[in-house]
Amino acid sequence: MVLDKLDDGAQRLLFVLCLPFIDGVFATLLVSGAVQTFSDVVTVALTIFAGAGALAVLYSHSESTQDAINMVKLVSPFLIVGAVVVGLIAPVFEQIFVIGQLKIAAGMALVIIAGEMVGFDLSDRFAVPGIILTGLLLSVQSPSSISLSTDYFVPALSTVIVSLSMLYLACYINGDVLDLDYIRKGGSLVLFVIALTLFGFQIPSTVSLGILAFSIAAAIDYNKVIS
Repeated sequence: MVLDKLDDGAQRLLFVLCLPFIDGVFATLLVSGAVQTFSDVVTVALTIFAGAGALAVLYSHSESTQDAINMVKLVSPFLIVGAVVVGLIAPVFEQIFVIGQLKIAAGMALVIIAGEMVGFDLSDRFAVPGIILTGLLLSVQSPSSISLSTDYFVPALSTVIVSLSMLYLACYINGDVLDLDYIRKGGSLVLFVIALTLFGFQIPSTVSLGILAFSIAAAIDYNKVIS
């Protein structure tokens, strides 16, 4: 199998990066309008994909910059293919399901993910795939016809490319100078803000980027950087 060619670290990184494809979160975010602007793309890329979980795997399974780069190179084709597939399937979601109701399911899923990122054990009672599946079942409708389009192809691929770009950049950063707990908590707050927008609250997309930038800045141990 192709996956057998990946070492343990690359397989773990691939699993973490592909979770948004597997559990349906990314496709749901696409059709619910959460990935429309460039700031939306960056925010989703750095929270859903290249967040603290991916960075933790990257740093813990690489002993050098080159090791980290090789890991990202190995998983990149899989992630790009996943983005293409989801980008092409997403329009079908839009035609089969009522988007207004799907937004609620997506928002609830993000709240659960955000809670788990800061330490709340919610997966036993509220599994993200279960929430998405329930939302899909409750929002299903009978379309007169189903057609494929490339409306979500660009945002899907753009999000993954930004994610991979950030991971490549992270390869050149010494993991010891970053406190991933700050990034995890910042990412959790960003996901909660995105969830609020899906629930109908009007929040500028720049707010999420500001939170993300602040959490990254707070995560840096400047004493180690200087020394």
